Amino acid sequence: MSRLFKYIAKKFWGPFFFALGVFVALVVLGDTFEKLKTLSNGHSTLGAVLTYSLLTFPSWLTTIMPVACLLGAISVISEMVASGEWTACVASGFAPRQLFKPVVLCILLVTLGTMAVQEFVVPPLNVKAETLYYTRIKPEANFNLNAEADVAMKVSDNQLLFAKEVDLNSGVMNEVSLDTYDHGWNIASQFVAQRMVWDEASRRWIFEDGTRRTFLNAMDTQEETFEQADSPVQLQPQDMSVNKTENKLLSLRELSKRIQFFKRTGLVSYSAETERQAKLATPFVTLIMCLLGMPFAISLRRKSKILNIIASMVIAFTFWWLISMITSIGENGYINPYLAGWGPVLLFGAVVFFEFKWLKL
Repeated sequence: MSRLFKYIAKKFWGPFFFALGVFVALVVLGDTFEKLKTLSNGHSTLGAVLTYSLLTFPSWLTTIMPVACLLGAISVISEMVASGEWTACVASGFAPRQLFKPVVLCILLVTLGTMAVQEFVVPPLNVKAETLYYTRIKPEANFNLNAEADVAMKVSDNQLLFAKEVDLNSGVMNEVSLDTYDHGWNIASQFVAQRMVWDEASRRWIFEDGTRRTFLNAMDTQEETFEQADSPVQLQPQDMSVNKTENKLLSLRELSKRIQFFKRTGLVSYSAETERQAKLATPFVTLIMCLLGMPFAISLRRKSKILNIIASMVIAFTFWWLISMITSIGENGYINPYLAGWGPVLLFGAVVFFEFKWLKL
C-alpha cells in the first residue's frame, strides 16, 4: 500500500505544476499587458509595470492554486483509468477511497503552503503593489494608502469622534471633533481641533490648535481656546485599524484586528467578517472542489488532457462564481457573514457526500 501511495502521489505533481505554470503565465501576462496601456499616460514606465507584475505574482499564484490542484487530481485519476491501472488496483481489492487518499494528501500539502503564503507573503506585497500603482503607474494626487478620510467612531459609551483625515502611521488626525453626550444623548461638551497627535512619550493623544466648548443649556455655551490639550481618547494607534487598504488585501491577523476595532468603536464589521470567514474556508473549498471533480475522472475512459482542462475550468469557475456572489451578498450585509463564508463549503460538501454515496465510492 505504501508503494502504491507514493506512486499515485508522485503522478500528481506533474499535471499540477504544468497547470500552475500555464494558468499563472496566462493570467500574469494578461494583467501585465493590460497595465502596459498606461505607458501612454506620461507617468508610467516599463520598469514600474514589471515591478507591479512581480509584486502581484504571489497573489495570482495563490488564486490559481485551486484550479491547478483540481486539474492535477483529475489528470491522475483519468490517466490511471486510461492505462488500466485503476481497474487493476480495484481488482486487487483497493477501494476507490483508498486510491484517492494520496491525491487528497498532496492537495492538503499545497493548501497549507498556499495559506502560509496568503497570510505572510501576499498582504505586504499587495500593499506595495497598490502604492506603486497609484503613485507611479496611474498616479492619484496626495495618495496615501495609510490615510482614511471622513472617519467617525465611538471612542467610549458616550463619546463620538469625527476626523476629516486619519493617518495612524504618522499618528495624526486632522480636523477633529470629539463630542461627549449626557445620559439623554444631549451634547454636553465638545473638542474641536485642527489636529489630534499621538505623543509616544506620554502615550496619549494631544489636541492642537482648538476650542473646548461646554454646553451649559440649550442656548448657552462656554468656549475656551487652547494650543494643546490632553485628549480623553484612550485607544492607541496600534489598536486602531483605519486606512484605505481593502479587506481582501489584509491577512487574517490584520482582519481580526480590524473587526475587533470596528466592534469596539461601533463601526460596521460585516464586510470584514465576511472576508475573514471566506479566507478561513479557502482550504476546504479547494479540497471539496477536487473531491467533486475526481469521481468525474473515473468516467473518462480515454486519456484526454483537453477534456481534463475543460472539466477543471467548468468546476472551478462554477465554484468561483458562487463564492463571489455569496461573498458579495455577505459583504453588503444581506446575509450573515459566517453563512456567506461557509455557505459554499456546506453546499458543495453535501453535493460531494451524495456524489460519493451515489457512485458507491
